[in-house]
Amino acid sequence: MCASVLLMTGSWAAAPARSASIPIDNASFEAPVVDPNGFGAVPFVDSWTEIDVDTVAGTNTGVFANTAADSPDHVVNADGSQLAFLGSQTGNALEQDLAATYNTGCDYRLSVAVGFSGLFPPSTLEPLDRLELVLYYRDANDVVDIARQTVDATGLSATELTDISLYLPTVQPSDAWAGMAIGVALRAAGMPGGFWDMDNVRLVESLPVSIPIENASFEAPLIDPNGFPAVPFVGSWTEIDVDTVAGTNTGVFANTAAGSPDHVVNADGSQLAFLGSQTGNALEQDLAATYNAGCDYRLSVAVGFSGLFPPSTLEPLDKLELVLYYRDANDMVDIAQQTVDATNLSATELTDISLYLPTVQPGDAWAGMAIGVALRAAGMPGGFWDMDNVRLVESLPVSIPIENASFESPVVDPNINPYGAEPDVNQWTEIDPDPFSRNTGVFRNTPQGSKDHIINADGNQLAFLASVLGNALEQDLNAVYKTGCDYRLTVAVCVSGDPYQPSDPIELSLYYRDANNPNLSIDIVSLTVGTTGISSTKLQDFSVHLPTVNPDDTWAGQNIGIAIRATGIPFEAGGFWDLDNVRLAESLPDPEIALTIKE
Repeated sequence: MCASVLLMTGSWAAAPARSASIPIDNASFEAPVVDPNGFGAVPFVDSWTEIDVDTVAGTNTGVFANTAADSPDHVVNADGSQLAFLGSQTGNALEQDLAATYNTGCDYRLSVAVGFSGLFPPSTLEPLDRLELVLYYRDANDVVDIARQTVDATGLSATELTDISLYLPTVQPSDAWAGMAIGVALRAAGMPGGFWDMDNVRLVESLPVSIPIENASFEAPLIDPNGFPAVPFVGSWTEIDVDTVAGTNTGVFANTAAGSPDHVVNADGSQLAFLGSQTGNALEQDLAATYNAGCDYRLSVAVGFSGLFPPSTLEPLDKLELVLYYRDANDMVDIAQQTVDATNLSATELTDISLYLPTVQPGDAWAGMAIGVALRAAGMPGGFWDMDNVRLVESLPVSIPIENASFESPVVDPNINPYGAEPDVNQWTEIDPDPFSRNTGVFRNTPQGSKDHIINADGNQLAFLASVLGNALEQDLNAVYKTGCDYRLTVAVCVSGDPYQPSDPIELSLYYRDANNPNLSIDIVSLTVGTTGISSTKLQDFSVHLPTVNPDDTWAGQNIGIAIRATGIPFEAGGFWDLDNVRLAESLPDPEIALTIKE
């Protein structure tokens, strides 16, 4: 796998670290305890597998006690009183196999606070000594690396740790590591003589939510196949064009036929956007979604260039900027920016370029503001960028287990059940006014190629819910609403095809139960989902967000309840909603960690 890797560097603050969603044993290397009256280090690291090329004394791996606060070699932002050391020679490593597994649909971020020994620093001369952060899994007993981030000692310190992070993109169902136990490794790659200092190992699991972007693949306006193959307009985007007369620097164009020398082989759909390379040309879009505190964001765009009019790769380079912004009144304020030039890009195959915005804090000026996306040229006139498939993903760090979240139980056996459905949904409370319980249940997706096949179902089955008020699915979780955390409930939704298509909306809700009346559920936040634009063959994600839980909220500490409820007019014939892949994400905002980003 060619994993997308994110390197995050910055002073690691001596403050409560962001809550690691996945436990790592002895993550801050406080065991074994170093005797304060003895030597200040021991050649052991509890709960980690030590791989040490010194097979006799094992002096390349171990833990050491931080020195007193007024000592010249004191590590000012250590987490706890001890750290780990790792000899710089290739072959030295610390590894840990976790109980947690790589979950399909989630991405992962491994972070380690890193410094080096002041007495024995790793070499910063060629060949550089390096430290590798690795996420792996085991195929039988063989370690198989999935993603790796390498760092050298340049810019690091002997007295202040720096966070280094490795990012593993969303795990796909077909990935060999999906469902396998997570492995974490810290490995030396260099010559003997130096030592790395390490602390506060964290692993965060994120559950991304896709945020809608209008005309994200530039299929509008539709180009007449019998006319000129480009138009100087881009539906749903604000076009900023230095050619104020003809507007020839922004627009959409039709991909050429497969087999043509200029055909873009991996375009999403049949059209792409073009953008003139001159500074001042741009496409912008203000979204309905907002920057939510506790969430981070990743903007991705598939980028190439015109084969006839490529942007310049000579100094000064023409560049394309990906930007996330918000508006302060009418003034646009950029939050994060990623720049790319045409070097290593292609005229016939698009490359994904991504911009990462770290966790939005409650005190950020953009928290709660509408999200803005911009694609801007920065260069000289004469060239053109090709762009496609703009995506924005929002993530919360912790996935909370939901029983039977994809409605695979009870199993509908197509050899026994000719109807392909069961009026039961295991692990969910079914609220159904029909005494025969025909308003709630699970059904088996039809075979691929069938006209009513749901193309993006998670697993083989989905749930159905009649649209008439009074029908609902509810589940009371073991997890509780934690003070300081945000929550996001996401459900994949579509409508039943004719003649059972609903006309009334459904509600997604987060609730808790009244302590004095456990049968009474009290909604905290709800989202109404209407039928407009909803497909019968492709699920669409809808999410309801609960802002940070405060200590005085009545639901703080209460068990989390999730509900999917019909809202249609009683006693009238209605249709059916199809539901799948229910997810609940929890975040723990930490405003005290400030990081700078390089991607």
